[in-house]
Amino acid sequence: MSKNRNREIKQNQPEKQDSGAFALKDYFYINIFFWAFLVVVSVIVFFSTGAKWDPIMENVFTFIFLVFGLGFTAVSVFDAVYERVAKNNADEK
Repeated sequence: MSKNRNREIKQNQPEKQDSGAFALKDYFYINIFFWAFLVVVSVIVFFSTGAKWDPIMENVFTFIFLVFGLGFTAVSVFDAVYERVAKNNADEK
């Protein structure tokens, strides 16, 4: 009897139309979270290596923020554009 009741409950619920795509707001929040993570990592690196600012540390922070930060942001932009194009192509078919 409970099996039939579960089926009835599922049939009465409206279908969710979630395509799994992220909105631009989602990409923004994901990037904010990742950049905050990079700041935390940078602070940990800075204090764990003696808290001394020198040319080597400058290169380390440049690497962290340019390669990881801008790289992640570039991939996010590419993914957002790709999702929009793929969605438009799927809608046309």
